[in-house]
Order: sequence, then structure tokens, then C-alpha cells
Amino acid sequence: MGFARVDGQPGPGSAFGIRGHALSLLLALLVALASGAAPAQSPEAETAAGKPAALVYVFRAMGGKIFSKEMDNLAQKIEARGFEVQVFNYTSWIRPAKDVAKRYRADAVKPRIIAIGHSAGGDSAIRFALSLKRASIPVDLIVTLDPTRIANRVPANVLRFVNIFSSEHTFGGGAPIPAPDFDGHFASVDLKDYSDIWHIYMPGMEGLQDAVVAKIAEVVAVPAGPDASAVPIEYALPRDAPFELWDSGVPVVAAAGETAATVAAQFGVPAWAVAGINKVAAEAPLAAGQRLVVPRRLAAAAEPSN
Repeated sequence: MGFARVDGQPGPGSAFGIRGHALSLLLALLVALASGAAPAQSPEAETAAGKPAALVYVFRAMGGKIFSKEMDNLAQKIEARGFEVQVFNYTSWIRPAKDVAKRYRADAVKPRIIAIGHSAGGDSAIRFALSLKRASIPVDLIVTLDPTRIANRVPANVLRFVNIFSSEHTFGGGAPIPAPDFDGHFASVDLKDYSDIWHIYMPGMEGLQDAVVAKIAEVVAVPAGPDASAVPIEYALPRDAPFELWDSGVPVVAAAGETAATVAAQFGVPAWAVAGINKVAAEAPLAAGQRLVVPRRLAAAAEPSN
């Protein structure tokens, strides 16, 4: 099943697309032969070789494209990384859920499914996952951007959930909680220190879209499946910190005299993150055996650097 592009360019099914795709593969092969390296595979070739496709569904806020232009921009960035993307208004989550269920059942190599939504579109991303839960289909990642305060609980078929919101917002400001049987990765990122970022403009704030795209690439690069060591995390992003997303943490035990800052240095993460997640001062001495949760990056093993 083909997926529509969001930029209006001709797809691979057109005559132009077929000729252009063939020419690109030929040029890549010639360059690879000259350099002695193997040619890089396209997403289509990877899928044909048995690697799963990544299907990304983006849900706009109320007002559609007029008030959610940045969600379309985010979709274009995701597509530029080689992922299949479809964009919908917040009311249109039932049809894509049915479409992806049909494709999931048909494909021998099951696709990785990702949903992203802003405001009421964040609520729709969760509803999308709930519909797939009834069909026993997993969702690899959901990212919600300032969903409403009436958003559903996160269902158990979601493997990774990241909520980026502001607890100070009247519109939006939602902090969905996991369903009782949820056992995946869970992160809640509060932007309460960004008082100048209004609800409607959150998807366009500096660094956010790049962080979301990086998270998608991270998730697709690791095997799907549960992880019993994952610990939910909640933190507020400081204004002077770069936008970085974690989707869970790992528990560690501090030695006497260690601090959140020294523990953070061992794991290669910012001191503010360890301090914020554990609600301790970054430089305050810790008691021997004190339990901390350290955020982890999927791209690297969760082990100290030393």
C-alpha cells in the first residue's frame, strides 16, 4: 500500500519516479564500486530485504492545517529521513487505524508504527493506539505535544510514550497517565519554564522537531519489545538546556558522597536531568545506597562511561 507524500512531489509509482529511482540506484552503485564500499539501501530495499518499514502518523490540532502548520513541517522533516508519513486532522484517527491494521496483517515483516499529535491531535494519537490495541497491534512510539487534559490513558500496546507539555497551559496542559497494564517506556517532559511559548506555538519551538525526529530514528534502530528495566521518568526542561528527549530511565544506586552531578557524568547525561528526575540538588551529597533514576539514550547501552 502506498503512502501519500506531504510535499506534493511525484511518488515512486509515477514514470518520473521510476526512472529517477533507477538512475539514483545506478549512480549509487557506481560510486560504491569506485570507493570499495557497499551501496546504501533505500527504505524500499531495506523492507524488501526483511527489515520493517516505519509508518508515521501525524495528527494536527483543532483548526487543521491553519493552526497546525508546524505539524506539517515536522512531517516533512520526518519524511526527509526516509520514513513513510501521513498527516491527518485530529478528527480523522479511525481511518488510519483501520488502514494500518490492514497493512500490519498483510505484511510478512511487521511495520514499526509511530504516532505524533499536537493538542487534540495528541488525544487522537492515543485513540489511534487504543483502536490498534483492540486489534492486538503494537505501537512502537507515541509523542504527544501539549495534549488536552481529557486525553485517555496510554494503553498497554504502546511500547514507548513521550508527552511534551506545559503544566501552566490552560489550553492543552494534559499529562496522560499509563493504563494499569502499561509496562512500556514512559516519559513526561514539562515545559513550564517556557512561559512565553503558547500552546498553539509549541510544535514550532526551537529544537523540538529535531528532537522528535531523532527519537523516531532511535526507536526504529533498536529491536521492538518490552524492557523490564525501564523506569518511568518525569522532568522539567530548563530554559538554557538543549532539547533532548529520553523515553525512560534506569535505576542506579549511589555510593556515599556521590552527587547527582557525578552520577550524571558517569552515564554521560546532563546533571540537571538526573537532579530533576530525582528531585535532588545537583551538587548535594547522596547517602550510600540511595536509589536514583538515570535517563538513558537508546543509541548507547545504559552503562557508566568509566
